[in-house]
Amino acid sequence: MMRFVTIAILLLTPACLLAQADTAKLLAKAKDEMKKIRTGEQPDYIAAGKMLEDVVKSQPANAEAWYYYGCAIDRYNHKDGETIINSQEGLTENTSLAFENCLRLSNDKYTGDILLLDPHTKLLAAWGAQALYYVYNNNRDSAEWCLKQAVQRGGINRTVANYFRQVLDESGRGGYLFTTGDMYTYYLLYLQLVERYRPDVTCIDLNLLNTTWYPQWLRDKNGVVFNYSDEELAKIKAIRWEATSATIPNRNPVYGDTAIYWKLKPSQNNFLLRSDQLLLDILQNVAFTKPVYFSGDVPANMKLFLDDYMQCKGLTYRLSPVKDATSDVELESRLKRLPVLSSEGTGYLNNRDNIQVLNNYRFAYTTAAINTSRNGLTDDARQLIETVERKYPEDLLPFFADATKQWFTQLKAKAANGDKL
Repeated sequence: MMRFVTIAILLLTPACLLAQADTAKLLAKAKDEMKKIRTGEQPDYIAAGKMLEDVVKSQPANAEAWYYYGCAIDRYNHKDGETIINSQEGLTENTSLAFENCLRLSNDKYTGDILLLDPHTKLLAAWGAQALYYVYNNNRDSAEWCLKQAVQRGGINRTVANYFRQVLDESGRGGYLFTTGDMYTYYLLYLQLVERYRPDVTCIDLNLLNTTWYPQWLRDKNGVVFNYSDEELAKIKAIRWEATSATIPNRNPVYGDTAIYWKLKPSQNNFLLRSDQLLLDILQNVAFTKPVYFSGDVPANMKLFLDDYMQCKGLTYRLSPVKDATSDVELESRLKRLPVLSSEGTGYLNNRDNIQVLNNYRFAYTTAAINTSRNGLTDDARQLIETVERKYPEDLLPFFADATKQWFTQLKAKAANGDKL
């Protein structure tokens, strides 16, 4: 088993006598090994970690080496969602210190090569995963301590936390909120556990439904109902699937007899994943007796292609038994309550993952503009586009991709001309 030298000791260790060219080659080799994860291969984290350990000893001022070293320790600690419940706090501490070194050397804005996530987000995920380990083991105090470490060490930003408060605010009392990605999982865990903000909402990570432990934990600790025994629940695997008629019943008398019927397509290649089957089971059990929401950036395949039944609430979508239920008036009222971004605290810009998430503010307005335009309210659509430009100017909220900026520019031109969006 590989032993990762603690960071404090590492900085006091005499640098290896590696030539500059040898160090560069070693770093490149380690990065290539780690990048196998992008193509679905399983990297050798132990081999990569050993190489990166030598690099940071030889070049302790190399921010990129510290970044990749942190990634290697993190993956050694828990390589995927299944192994989160095996997280070790000592390895989490070393992971954190590596990313802290990376950010310190980068003046808090890392511009080097990224494996998957920004080092700020990796700090959040490292401490968030450790917190989830403690939550799973019924140790709330330690979980809270871990999430506070994420704040103190730069993994949680207040501006971004406020975004996730808005997501919770849109979720109905006692409802379910389905999300995807580390930022949602751990920011929401922080808000609910540390700040005691909207703990009535049951937040469910769709990716973690693919693990064996998470659905069982949802049943045991959160009261989520599945139509499976514990043994059956553990055995559910991805299955081959063709587009098939599916239904979600309605047991809420408010809506009347309005069950959902639609074609459920394969979500990934020709398969229906474990997470898809469990999501369908949850929705069929809830049957509209509780409000169900999805974060705005959950892709269609992870929502079981239920887009026609999604009512836009701003940053979230509520599952409705009625098609095309989005209300222009209600949505515009909600948008007015979304916060502006302040020019006095722009530290959130140092993390590219923050920028991508916060762009959902902009997308909420463009969704509303498209809806109103298609309903014949072209002037309202133009005003919504003008409002989002004033509220979220590019200097405070950059576009996270050139293609997105180009799309928005074209949308703005159409709105200005009174064209249908």
